[in-house]
Amino acid sequence: MVEVVHSFIYNVSSFNFPRRIVFGPKAVDRIGEEVKLFRGSDVLIVTDGTMVMVGNVDKIKAPLKEEGLKVEVYDKVEPDPRVETADDVAEIAREGGCDVVIGLGGGSSMDMAKVASIGKQVKGSVREYSGVEKVGKKGLPLICIPTTSGTGSEVTPYAVFTVGEKKRAIASRYIVPDLALVDPLLTISMPPQVTAGSGLDALSHAVESMISLWSTPLTDALALEAIRLISKHLRVAYHQGKNFEARCYMSFAATMAGLSFSSPGVVYGHSVAQTFSPIYQVPHGTSCAMTLPYIMEFYLPAATSKLADIARAMGEPIQNKSTQEAAVMAVRAVHKLTQDLNIPWLRDLGATREQLPSLAEACISDWSRTNSPRQLTKESALEVFERMWAGKLQL
Repeated sequence: MVEVVHSFIYNVSSFNFPRRIVFGPKAVDRIGEEVKLFRGSDVLIVTDGTMVMVGNVDKIKAPLKEEGLKVEVYDKVEPDPRVETADDVAEIAREGGCDVVIGLGGGSSMDMAKVASIGKQVKGSVREYSGVEKVGKKGLPLICIPTTSGTGSEVTPYAVFTVGEKKRAIASRYIVPDLALVDPLLTISMPPQVTAGSGLDALSHAVESMISLWSTPLTDALALEAIRLISKHLRVAYHQGKNFEARCYMSFAATMAGLSFSSPGVVYGHSVAQTFSPIYQVPHGTSCAMTLPYIMEFYLPAATSKLADIARAMGEPIQNKSTQEAAVMAVRAVHKLTQDLNIPWLRDLGATREQLPSLAEACISDWSRTNSPRQLTKESALEVFERMWAGKLQL
């Protein structure tokens, strides 16, 4: 088995990170001062109805109003937001007088805040900006505040939305948040299944960034530490939601995993997940969790040493094991983690075996990955979907 050499040796690498990251309990109390640093006076908060209901919006509004700032709230973001929602929030930002945008919530709300930040530049539908570097310049100052530990959207150059039954994404250096304000206290209210899905989404980011041909020693270092923290603390956060130490480490891990894939990108795990999640209305994190062990198995021949490094980071007993044996242990360890966290199989969603070939074909036609060390064909994609459907590795 010959592994492909990663391209950072021969090419220039580019890193798109936020200007600042503020981390810690009650960090949101500083939001007023932070907005003032951008010389803001009129704030648009982009969020969802749950954040209003649980009081998180009020936690943000109070310190903003104490600073004498005007605050408008857009709370209509849905899970896996539709392009119509993206168009709506872009128009609100374009027509309103806001000069700072805050994204509060999970990845969907933060992604829509990114869209709002470039609202004044958007002509026509947001869908016309899907793709790589189609945004022409920086928009309004953008602050992202995650309330889950998974998407990493607070530090990434991506905004994802759904067009019909297909996922589309804006990828641009100009939508990287200016400030990521990470307060682990906001994650304590996450229910177990959201904790599982978001945590395994973060694990997917870290694992796929390492497999990417565009990975570098810097992004690998971030990914490996994120993998170590997730392996140690995710089960605790899932079973003991009020365990603040576990929540803190998971928040750090999610942000680090987000940083790790911002430049290398993700590989075919996300292609598979983003193919079936809008069809069966599965949350993004859960779909990535369902896919991860099977796509790791697919990459075994092309990323053996990287998977062995992942096994080590997960705390697997790889002493006296060959690189190949250690790599297999990583795949099995991730599969066991998804089982422990009650992640469903593809057939649990109502998918039939007869539908799998069409899913494989859609995955290949919709999602190419030039950063992948191994190319997914219709045949190999079908094998991945069949194993996901059965819930069994071939190993």
